[in-house]
Amino acid sequence: MSIEEAAHFREAASANKISLSRYLRQCLLDYERLIDNGSRAPSDFVLIEMEQRLGRSIEVQGKRLNSLYHELHVLFAMLDRLAFVSLVHLPEIPAELRETALTAGTRLYNNWRHAVMELTETDSPTAQQTEEPADRRHDQQENGDGIGSNSIDAAG
Repeated sequence: MSIEEAAHFREAASANKISLSRYLRQCLLDYERLIDNGSRAPSDFVLIEMEQRLGRSIEVQGKRLNSLYHELHVLFAMLDRLAFVSLVHLPEIPAELRETALTAGTRLYNNWRHAVMELTETDSPTAQQTEEPADRRHDQQENGDGIGSNSIDAAG
């Protein structure tokens, strides 16, 4: 075997994250299977190796999901605490001022949502589904509309 061929096999083994001897063994088994014109079933080695790689991949993805879940849980707790503290420190609105407060609050809420949308806009389908058309958002900001929005309905 030439130096170039040996280097090629080492690189291929490294790319597959297995030892050189295991890679060469696999190459020989694959060659043997080709010679038999595919009359043999895939070797146990191939299936075991694939199962191990899938298992490692699932484990890594599971750890990433757990980490994301934990971060999301922290964000929910932070939002809950912010809402509680805000409500504790805000005064009650007298009945005669509630309509004015609702209109102003709706306008401020829509402005806040618009700012958040601009900060988080991506090409992802989720961001596109939640985004309102620009004309409708602009009209709501100018007119103080948007009372049909879910969180505003809950406040009324």
